[in-house]
Amino acid sequence: MLRRPPILLRGSPLVPDRFGPKMAEAESRWDALCAARPEYFDGGVLVVGAVARNGHGGVTVTVSPCPYRWYAVQDEDFDLGLRPLGAKALVRNSEGALLCGQRSNTVHAYPNRWEFLPGGSVEPEEDPLQTVIRELEEESGLVPHAPPVAKALCFDPPARTWEVVYELEVQCTDGSPSHPEEHVKRGWFASTTLPFPMTPIAERMADLLIHDKGSTPDVDGPSS
Repeated sequence: MLRRPPILLRGSPLVPDRFGPKMAEAESRWDALCAARPEYFDGGVLVVGAVARNGHGGVTVTVSPCPYRWYAVQDEDFDLGLRPLGAKALVRNSEGALLCGQRSNTVHAYPNRWEFLPGGSVEPEEDPLQTVIRELEEESGLVPHAPPVAKALCFDPPARTWEVVYELEVQCTDGSPSHPEEHVKRGWFASTTLPFPMTPIAERMADLLIHDKGSTPDVDGPSS
């Protein structure tokens, strides 16, 4: 488990020249994606260049700003090597139940699967802590009872994202999400009766609930 928040080292924005001839195909793929799914929109994300334990119970993550569309067009046959940074949380109420939501069928990854709320991409001007608080309000209308605590940094292979995982507690359980279209269902669940099927990263987060508190920092990523 992490014993301190991750440190971000910010690099220069990525530019099209980095991808050479692949850039034309990337833009063509984005046009086709938007034609098929009008709800898609471009924005900014932070992509991870390197992850390293820093020797103090934490990790250092090197990131660079990048347009979302270059990430979104990747699949098994077309990979630009872009791995955005996201933030997720295990949110408990006063009774210890966990907040979960079922993703809609219009989302980019894992449609119709359950996940822990909140979660989202870290925007270029944010740090992961700001992201998880913003996403909590947007997805549930709730606010933390105390500052969120960073617990792990995990890699999600199918989604091609790195995720900083937090734990936090809320007192009020009846919020009003500002983006209700992202999830078709929301609810509070005991850790022993979580909904099914869950996303792979949610299953990884569920493992953290029984993780040895005395272990080394949890940095779960692709082998180098």
